[in-house]
Amino acid sequence: MVTLSQPLKTTVVIAIFFISTITLQAQNGEQIFKNSCAACHTVGGGKRVGPDLVGMSTKRSEAWLIKWIKSSQTLIESGDPDAIAAFEAYNKVPMPDQNLSDVEIKEVIDYINTKSSAAEVPVAATAAISEPQEPIKSSDIASEEEILLGQHIFEGNKRLANGGAACIFCHNLNTDRIIPGGLLAKDLTTVYTRMGGDAGLTGILNAPPFPAMTEAYKNKPMTESEIYAVVSFLNKVEKESTTQTATATNPLLKYGFIGFAMWVGIVFLVWFRRKKYAVNKRIFERQVKSY
Repeated sequence: MVTLSQPLKTTVVIAIFFISTITLQAQNGEQIFKNSCAACHTVGGGKRVGPDLVGMSTKRSEAWLIKWIKSSQTLIESGDPDAIAAFEAYNKVPMPDQNLSDVEIKEVIDYINTKSSAAEVPVAATAAISEPQEPIKSSDIASEEEILLGQHIFEGNKRLANGGAACIFCHNLNTDRIIPGGLLAKDLTTVYTRMGGDAGLTGILNAPPFPAMTEAYKNKPMTESEIYAVVSFLNKVEKESTTQTATATNPLLKYGFIGFAMWVGIVFLVWFRRKKYAVNKRIFERQVKSY
C-alpha cells in the first residue's frame, strides 16, 4: 500500500474538491440552460430563435453577459452598442428577462464554455462524445389531420394531454379558421417565420422561455405530437395570411367597439324617453289652468 505524505494528501483533497465543484457547477448550469435557454439557443447546433452560443464568453465579458441575461431590454435602453446590434440582428425579437442570480448565470456560462470547448474540436474527434441531434420533423409535410389537430389545440376544442391552457386565451391569429383570440400577448399570425420556423417554435413550446408561458405550462408540458400539430397549424396560418387581405384592426377589438356603441345608443334612447317631470306637477298645472 502506498502511503501519502500529509502535504500530498492535502493537495489531493483540494484537487478533488476543486474538480467536484467544477463538475457540479457544470451540471447545475446544464439544467438551468435546458430550462431557460434551450428554447431559443444551442451550443454548437446552429442558430435557433437566437444565436448559437459557442464561444460566447470570448466575445463578451462576464459582466456584460450577466447584465444581458438578467434584462436585455434594460441594457439596450441604456444605449449599449453591442446590445443594440444584437437586438437588431435578430429581427428585434426581445430576449425575455431571466430571474436568475449572478451565481446561476455564471454556472450557465461555465456550462456553455465546457460545451464550446467540445464543439470546437474536429467532428471526427467528438463523434463518440457529442450528443446525437435528432432532426426536427418539417411541418411542411404535415397532414390535414395534424393541422386540424393543431387548430383544435390552439382554440381549446382539444384538451391538452397534461392539462395546459389553450393558446387562444392569450393570443390572436389573423385567420378565418378560428374566432378572434386574446390580446394579452403578441399576435401569432407570423410567428412561424419570426421565431425561427420548426426548430424555434418546437424549442419554445418544449421549454417556454417567457414568464407567462412558463407559469401556464409549469408541470403541464405539451407532448411531442401536440407541439408538432400546433407548429404545423401556425405554419399553415402564416402561409394563408400572405394571400389574404390583412385586417387593420383585431376583430375582437372591432366588434367590442361596435357593441359598446350599440350599448351607448340604447342608454341614450332610454334616457331620452325618461319622465322629465313628476306626475303631480302636471296635475297641479291643470288645476291652476282651471281657475
